[in-house]
Amino acid sequence: MRTLLLSKADELYLEKCAQEHRFSYGIIIGHQADLSKTFVVHLARNNEEDADLEDLTEVGLSISDISSQALASQWLSASKMCPGSFDVIGIFVASATDQNTEMKTAKKLFSDVYDILLKSNKSFGIYTTDVAQSDYAFLSYSLANKQVVCKSYTYGNGGTFSDMEFKFVDKPFEWIQLECVYDLEDILPIVNTARRVNIEEQFQNIIVAFRKNILVSEVFLQNEIVEDTIDLQTYIKKRKSKEEKLKAASSNATTPSDSCASDALHMLNSQGYLGGSAIIRASIVLPVKCQLAKPSDIKVREFNGTLRTSGIVSTRIFCSQRNSIADVKRFLRDDVLRSLTTRIQVYCDGLTDPYVTNEAIFISEPPRRVFFSLPTEGTKTSKAVTVQFSEYLFRGEAPTVVVAQAKQILDVELDPETILMDAEGLPDDTNFTNAQTDADEADETRSMTSTMPKPELSRSLYMLGIAVALLVLLSSVALHYMLTDK
Repeated sequence: MRTLLLSKADELYLEKCAQEHRFSYGIIIGHQADLSKTFVVHLARNNEEDADLEDLTEVGLSISDISSQALASQWLSASKMCPGSFDVIGIFVASATDQNTEMKTAKKLFSDVYDILLKSNKSFGIYTTDVAQSDYAFLSYSLANKQVVCKSYTYGNGGTFSDMEFKFVDKPFEWIQLECVYDLEDILPIVNTARRVNIEEQFQNIIVAFRKNILVSEVFLQNEIVEDTIDLQTYIKKRKSKEEKLKAASSNATTPSDSCASDALHMLNSQGYLGGSAIIRASIVLPVKCQLAKPSDIKVREFNGTLRTSGIVSTRIFCSQRNSIADVKRFLRDDVLRSLTTRIQVYCDGLTDPYVTNEAIFISEPPRRVFFSLPTEGTKTSKAVTVQFSEYLFRGEAPTVVVAQAKQILDVELDPETILMDAEGLPDDTNFTNAQTDADEADETRSMTSTMPKPELSRSLYMLGIAVALLVLLSSVALHYMLTDK
């Protein structure tokens, strides 16, 4: 049986929601530490209907009054903000009264929300490289008797509830941060024969192709291939043991081989791998495309255009020491896929006309990723890692947009000055200028025949030149004879 682990801050948050609003509901963001334990990372109250319910504080609201559409909208928006190691894992209800008698209604609510999520994700696929999640948590808190009820919900045939253990822990969760900068560079053909091309459909092709490639990618941790079977804690212990050996070899550097060990230690320290750094650097390497295809799958065909993707995806995930290396690699892949999918969704939502002609050069600039830390309760030690979520900003948008989104979706107050805006730089405009210059040169080449002189005009200029030359010759002869006679 799976156990849901919550912090004392989560208990205080549930109590606060029940006291201030008498009835609140929202989403649970969690992390799967292993097969038996799930950490609750954040509880976010849904405040979409606060304005409609502000006059109903004295009315006894219940689970049947929850809007499944509002809850699904918050669920989707929060999923876009979560790093690849976190997911929305369920729903919570905090009430001044006991809501345990409405479990049947809660089960229907889960089913309705899940149906909305499935319909919303059809156009762009799923956010994960693994199988879709089907088990979720339901948490009900009653302020009247301080009672908590926790259930596990399984989707299918109307859904079923089963018992789920939970526990409030005093010690805060410890996180290990991993970072990766993925370089996205690819060219895809546009095979659509229509004169007007749908941009959204082409972007969907990018996601499908990228997901297919990243599934067979290799993930390196600190420039090393690590076995999938060991857990993160074992890997860190091995790294520390290697660090101690390098330090010992460096302190006794009297031979060329020892000098190499000293240089290796210096390089690892300069890259932040050693010296007590809490950040593990990762890199994702894609295989060569021809290695993925069978000889029979390689074909030569015509296409009407190309779709080029160029840029970087900054990745930050937060894992538990219990996670296996296989899980860590999957989280990294998921984070890149989720970030790319979210950018395309946000960009396409702002399009007024999704169609362009196939003769045009269309340059798109999706939003860039920015990071923000969740506020922490109490004192924070210097070595503690604070989890971070992300949001996406277009060129020219201010950090206040992130502040508003974090408040509406995650129910947190942010300081604009604490938002990390430099994880991904703005795209280089020279790439756009070069593309436009190439297009202009192509237009000039195509129109070269119309700017050349006509054949009739060239013949006339030729005859005029001969006439002028003869006139000059005759004038010279006449002038010669005149001078000779004198």
